[in-house]
Amino acid sequence: MQSIIHRLGFIAMLVTTAAAFDIHASQADELSADQAQTENKNQSISQQVSSESPAVIKDLNHATDIVDSQGLSAQDSQAVSALLNKLHESAASADWATYFSLYHPQAVFIGTDNTERWNMVEFERYAQPTKGWRYELQSRHLLQIDDTILFDEQLFSPAYGVSRGTGALVHTEQGWKIAQYHLSFPIPNDKAKRITSLIMQ
Repeated sequence: MQSIIHRLGFIAMLVTTAAAFDIHASQADELSADQAQTENKNQSISQQVSSESPAVIKDLNHATDIVDSQGLSAQDSQAVSALLNKLHESAASADWATYFSLYHPQAVFIGTDNTERWNMVEFERYAQPTKGWRYELQSRHLLQIDDTILFDEQLFSPAYGVSRGTGALVHTEQGWKIAQYHLSFPIPNDKAKRITSLIMQ
């Protein structure tokens, strides 16, 4: 009798274990299905953004109202815009001789990282080994105050999305030169605390 009880107990244990495996397997399948659905959705969104963004930039680059000038002559406005356009073009093609000729020798470049505040020697040392970087113009504002032109421009980067460049130009014997350029990523207000909390970690 005791042997039969032991056998029944063993069988009950096997049944319970099998049922538990079935439950966990079912939950895992459901989780995998949910994860797959989420990944497919994210991939679809990513492809949609990738396919739409270049078209938006192309349209903006052909618009006539993407540059707003205040206090500049028409000649200076065209010259400064051409200089900043050449800056982005030469960076995209890694034409460093042209790129650095657009800066004043005493200029400063401030990058997106907290440690990136470079003079031209330091910045050129950083840039030369790279294959360049691409930022496309979306809009630009120019403001002249006495002998200085301040600018801010909204850019699009295939790698980072919307970006912002700000800075100043000074007039020299060789024409306008960039005295400072500051590249940053604008943070939407509703995402600011989440992003700054990540930075503080």
